[in-house]
Amino acid sequence: TANLKDVPDELIELVAETATDEEEKARILGLLEDDDAMDTLDVLDLLKMAKSAVVDVKAFSKTLPKLQPRLYSIASSLKAYPDQVHLTIAKVTYDVGDRTRKGVASTMFADRLEVGDKTLVYAHAAPGFTVPSDPSAPMIMVGPGTGVAPFRAFLQERQVTEAPGKNWLFFGDQHEATDFLYKNEFAAMRSDGLLTKLSTAFSRDQEEKVYVQHRMIEEGAELYDWLEQGGYFFVCGDAKRMAGDVDRALHTLIAEHGKLSEDDAKAYVKRLKDDNRYVRDVY
Repeated sequence: TANLKDVPDELIELVAETATDEEEKARILGLLEDDDAMDTLDVLDLLKMAKSAVVDVKAFSKTLPKLQPRLYSIASSLKAYPDQVHLTIAKVTYDVGDRTRKGVASTMFADRLEVGDKTLVYAHAAPGFTVPSDPSAPMIMVGPGTGVAPFRAFLQERQVTEAPGKNWLFFGDQHEATDFLYKNEFAAMRSDGLLTKLSTAFSRDQEEKVYVQHRMIEEGAELYDWLEQGGYFFVCGDAKRMAGDVDRALHTLIAEHGKLSEDDAKAYVKRLKDDNRYVRDVY
């Protein structure tokens, strides 16, 4: 299946080559230097720009990249749900100009599949991204938005296996009223003692934006103490910004509360990674 969202340079050059209108040709070639336009341009947009172009179908098809698989973290434990797999999916829709763009897989699940329908899936392993091998070890989980999915599974796993280790979840999104995924489940886990701590950050519920990394810094002394007790630190979600912000916050709080230099804090974090106690699943 071809990817019709991202426009490769080869397709732009092919379309420009066959355009007979010189103004169209110049405008199309100009896209190669326009990063902002390329961020939102899709194949249909390009073809609409090139009304004078007549492109050979085979040559056109050869320029298109393959549609990449969509990966979703499993949000349930097989021990809790042996015959089911739960997913946490945010439906993606957004407008560009006069057109509505829709996420390929998310809108398939949300709008096109009916109860009882079948779809093809495959399992993709994430080595090391699982509950601590020591059931008594503290577990710290940072999962904003749909990044919370695997941590729901982690908590279910620890609940079913009666693991005695402490559990701390950092969750964030835009608005508590509409975006607090699994709110009731996590409240029940807090009530029964499974979820030792729940730290939330809803960025649009106050004038100043607050994110999970800010909550980490605010509670840095206790977080560092959990790490000193042998705690595991897990992160799942956005790789472009969140994961980097969380990593910087981790280094900062370790340096502050461990009274370490910047280099020593880096060495501390490296040891966590080497011991598989700092594990990320980011995308």
